[in-house]
Amino acid sequence: MIGFTLSYGSMFAKIWNVHRLSTLAKKESKKVESWQLYSVVGALLAMDVLLLALWTGINPMRMEPHKFPPEEAKDTEDDVEYEPLLEQCVSTNDTIWMGVIFAYKGLFLIFGLFLAYETRSVKIKELNDSRFVGMSIYNVVVLCIITAPVTLIINKQHNAKFAFVALSIMFCCFLSMGVIFVPKVLEIYRRKKGDHNDSKKLDDSLPSREEEEKHQKLLAENEELKKQIQEKEEKVKILNERVRQRAAERARLTKEQEAANSKEEPPQPNRISPPRQTIAAEVARDDRHSDSALPSSTGA
Repeated sequence: MIGFTLSYGSMFAKIWNVHRLSTLAKKESKKVESWQLYSVVGALLAMDVLLLALWTGINPMRMEPHKFPPEEAKDTEDDVEYEPLLEQCVSTNDTIWMGVIFAYKGLFLIFGLFLAYETRSVKIKELNDSRFVGMSIYNVVVLCIITAPVTLIINKQHNAKFAFVALSIMFCCFLSMGVIFVPKVLEIYRRKKGDHNDSKKLDDSLPSREEEEKHQKLLAENEELKKQIQEKEEKVKILNERVRQRAAERARLTKEQEAANSKEEPPQPNRISPPRQTIAAEVARDDRHSDSALPSSTGA
């Protein structure tokens, strides 16, 4: 428990400091102090010591032997039987205390994983190995998620449990140290070899403080523009919906008006043409009038 806090707590303190520096205001100083890292590890270590002291004071450990079935000796000449015996340290409420420790360490792992995810793209010149620390935290969390349930399942198989836990711890430690320290060793080797171009790649890839401030400013402006664009899109959707509703209402009113006009308009009477005899009589009368108006030949 203390070893886990010292190893994982150091990485947690580093990634927490990176997250804190990445969220500081522009005018605040981003200087990294060693005592801040030591204080985080010291606080975590003090919590572990307090928890273990409470456990020891309330339910102290005691040795409990666990006997296995007797085994006959391989040498048949000796009339001897071996009785395997396993001595374990147990307490009255060890299940409750282990549950408290697992819950506390589980929250500790989840919070470290959250910080590692939040600072995955953060680059700070004073902490140039934050990305490797985040990768180490990912490895520790994955191995803890695998190891803890398996140890509970094979709790009665003591040899298998010891071998599995030992291999998991060694693999986790070697992997974390390799991820963090191998790039630094390679960097020192390049510098000793005199390859200054390669040795400056890491520093050249890291932005300066002015670039970091400019980057943070652009990110803030980008977020503000995204919010404004989202608000405008919402307004446009509302206006389009209103226009659609007005067009539907206008079409409905037009149809109702046309239907009302068609009902109110009276029917037009059909025009009947006069009969042919009446037309012929009118033509003959017009001819007589025209003949009487002309002078007669006898009078001339």
